[in-house]
Amino acid sequence: MEDNITTIIIGNGFDINLGLPTSYTHFIQSPQFADLIGRGNRLAEYLKKKHELQNWVDIENELKRYSIEEADNNYKDDFSSLCFQLINYINNIDYNLINTSSIGYGLIESFSENPNKFVVLDFNYTQSIKHIFQRKFILSEEVNKQIIKVHGEASNNNIIFGVEDDAPIKPEHVFLRKAFPRYYKAWNFNSIFSKSNQIIFFGHSLGQTDHTYFKRLIQDSCSDGNHYGIHNTYLKNQINKSFHFFFYGDKGYHDLLQQLDELTGQHLTNFRQFNDVKFISVEEQEAIRMR
Repeated sequence: MEDNITTIIIGNGFDINLGLPTSYTHFIQSPQFADLIGRGNRLAEYLKKKHELQNWVDIENELKRYSIEEADNNYKDDFSSLCFQLINYINNIDYNLINTSSIGYGLIESFSENPNKFVVLDFNYTQSIKHIFQRKFILSEEVNKQIIKVHGEASNNNIIFGVEDDAPIKPEHVFLRKAFPRYYKAWNFNSIFSKSNQIIFFGHSLGQTDHTYFKRLIQDSCSDGNHYGIHNTYLKNQINKSFHFFFYGDKGYHDLLQQLDELTGQHLTNFRQFNDVKFISVEEQEAIRMR
């Protein structure tokens, strides 16, 4: 892998920006989820009630609450059925729905002619990235190597779905841990990040369940090599990396900064001082395109 590459990190917000129905709300309203309800899956019933209360649900957080407050002896079977139907739902997504005018599509398209200059860390279970490259007629083995499916792929029936290592769950519910499946791969992206002069986040919330992937990258970027740069005046203007964070709406920006505040160890100022940091509003970019 060459040095000075761009690493593009995408989460579910990327697929939603493409126009794909990949939110948990879409899943809960699907025939696949209705099948779980029809079969008396108590976990599905719990998630549906939570969704009805606020028209939104964070399934990963609810899995933790359900473990502590609600779970019965069928939790493991109900969770397995939920995963099965989530895979089934994703595998039935119509990729013809992809909006080629979307900001996310344009971002990936802009890198498509230089496959050796980027790596995609794809946290989604879908095949959206591959479909974009197929439309550009450049999906080769070389490009495939540049796409890392961090949490697996629904088409291979091997999704990594669950909670982080330190999530407060009952010991017998270890099957909820993302590291539980036998096919789990513990990615270490430090070598990729060390070769990356630019890091782009699109549709990824930097949520707590994924902090382990980014904590060292973010904290190392807060420093000039001398304990957060407090004493080294000579290197104070040194730029470590370029970070671009795409966000959607005021809440999206707030939530993103909240996660960065935690990841930097409350050194947001140092992070912004020692890096070229840009926060890009997807809404504003879409408005500009509409003019």
